[in-house]
Amino acid sequence: MTMTMQSTKLNRLAEVELFSGATQADLDRIAGRCVELQVSAGRELCREGERAREFVVILDGEALVTIDGRQTAYLGQGSCFGEMALIDGHKRTATVTARSAMRVLVFDGDDFRALLEELPGFSARILTLVVGRLRLANSQLSQLSERAGSMHRSPSPWSISARSDTSTTS
Repeated sequence: MTMTMQSTKLNRLAEVELFSGATQADLDRIAGRCVELQVSAGRELCREGERAREFVVILDGEALVTIDGRQTAYLGQGSCFGEMALIDGHKRTATVTARSAMRVLVFDGDDFRALLEELPGFSARILTLVVGRLRLANSQLSQLSERAGSMHRSPSPWSISARSDTSTTS
């Protein structure tokens, strides 16, 4: 890779929030473990239910996330995907398709896992990302539960007070 291409890649990495605060040495290490690709609109980047092979960071463009064929999210510049399946070894939970032409950074699974081990700051940012996704999923489940609960008003066994048992014995 020429020096100009390497410095351009480093500049792009430094602009991504996931890598903000990384040292120059860390950015060099990260740049050495990924490739930049151009992706055409309509290309499927990963498929739900398949084995994970890579972690992807979007530099430019937009992608659509679907689960069970339903649109669930849009991803844009600075967004990333693929970390969950690489971390836990389970299959992909969603399909991601390019909505527009895109530029992405792709880390193969081995390089992603090596960065997690080598760079504590990167690991912390990935952990924060995963926790954020978990909180969002919990919030969405709670909203669904509330909507379903408004249709049926039978109490949950978990909402009955423990004191109700003692009130009948007096």
